Formats: sequence, structure tokens, C-alpha cells
Amino acid sequence: MREGDLFGFLGPNGAGKTTTIRMLLGLIHPTRGSIQILGQDIKHHLQEALNGVGTMVEGPAFYPFLSGERNLAIFDGAGTDGPKDTRLKRIRTVMERVGLDHVNDRPVKAYSLGMRQRLGLASALLRKPRMLILDEPTNGLDAQGIHELRTMFVELVSEGTTIMLSSHLLAEVELICTHAAMMSNGRVVAQDDVASLLSNTGWVRVSTPDVDLAVRTLQDGPFAYERVDDQSVRIELGDRPSELLNKALVQSDVRVRELVVERRTLEDVFLERTGSSDIH
Repeated sequence: MREGDLFGFLGPNGAGKTTTIRMLLGLIHPTRGSIQILGQDIKHHLQEALNGVGTMVEGPAFYPFLSGERNLAIFDGAGTDGPKDTRLKRIRTVMERVGLDHVNDRPVKAYSLGMRQRLGLASALLRKPRMLILDEPTNGLDAQGIHELRTMFVELVSEGTTIMLSSHLLAEVELICTHAAMMSNGRVVAQDDVASLLSNTGWVRVSTPDVDLAVRTLQDGPFAYERVDDQSVRIELGDRPSELLNKALVQSDVRVRELVVERRTLEDVFLERTGSSDIH
């Protein structure tokens, strides 16, 4: 993972994502190998490595009878780098950023699961970290809440924060992440920038009312193809431009309604690498 990435760490529940994150944070020790965060080896310089890191792992824990604001004050006061004179301002800033500025003095025990997730994210943001490590941060949120967090993550990265986002929701990660790694059964099975992972398949789907004519045209050309139904045909382009195919079809009086380049999803990539659909 590189500085400035919005990095998706993907895999089904039980794949080893949380265990890996706990190793990154020095909560458990790896059996072999080494780990560096922000240029620091965590085995020898754990505190220095984590000073610039905000985290939310396995669901945040708070004092249930205290307000969110009071919980954040206690959390900030427990550290060594949270100036007291800016504490209240910083707390109210992050509460507003995660959408909790309206809860006032409501105790955390009255929060919904989604609200507790937002408060956990607020605690991770409290000291303006250089890096965020978040384990399933959208757990318990509705569609609107997921959209709001997605927007916020993109904004944070644009402001210079590096984010590692652990999730089993491939479609969500596909929308926002710049790079991704996939885990299955405790090992990384794929890692690359998302654009490369989602590179097109080399096939296009053509919709036309003239499928029979399209097939006859393709029989005499360089393209492999397969008829899908009475309205469409799939065609393998290889390295040829789609304009060449479109030109050949139109010159044969095939009425092309739609020509769509087929691209993979992250779920397709996961299936290719593992042969398993156990990702939801």
C-alpha cells in the first residue's frame, strides 16, 4: 500500500482480514516476517509507527452511559498527543464530519449500531491521522449512511490521508478504492490497482434486431463470437478497437442499438482467483 491510497482489503468473513489488521497494529504478533507502518518497523518502534494512525477495529467500544462527546474526550485525554486546549473544538469538528452533531448529550447506550460506527470513526479521526485503518466501517449503516461515508473517505484521501479499508462488500470498494488486495483462507490471492483488476475482458456485447445478419457478417471476419439470444451477440475483440467491429457491422447493414465493452467486477476477480463465491 502506498501513501495517498484508498486501499481496499477484501475477503469473506473469516478470511483473515481482522487478524491481519490486528498484526499491523501490534495487537498480536506474526509468526514470521516484518511489518512497517509509515516507515517504522512495528516490532521495534510500535509507538512511533502508530502515532500517525487512526483505527477502528472489530466495532468500537464506549462507555454506554456517557455521551459521544464525553467518550471522545476521555479517549483523547488518554493519549499523549491530544492537546487539551483544542480538544472540544476537535471533538465537535469530527462529530459534525461523521454526522453526529445532532445527538447532543444522548448516552451512547441509546445509539443505533450505525451511530456507534460513526462514533468509532470520529475517534479515529480525532487527531487528524496520516493514515486510517478501518475494519468494516459501514457495518450497521443504511444506504444513505454508506454513501455519506464513501464520500467522506474520498475527501479524506484528497486531503492527504491514506486509508486502508477492510470490507467484504466488493461493490462498495469497487466504487471508491484506488488499490485493493483480496484475501481467502488466510492468504492474499490478488493485489493490484483497481483499474488493472477490473480491466476489460476483451469481449463486447452487441444489441441488434438483426442478429442473424450480424452472425453471417461475423462468420467471414476475424472475430470470435457467440450468439446470446435473438437480440444480442457477444464478440471477442482481442486487441482490435471496437470501432473496427462497429464499422464492419454497419457496412453490412446491421443496425447496432448498443455496443458495450464487458468489464469484470471485483467479485469476478475473486471467483477467478479462488474458485469460490463465498464473499458476501
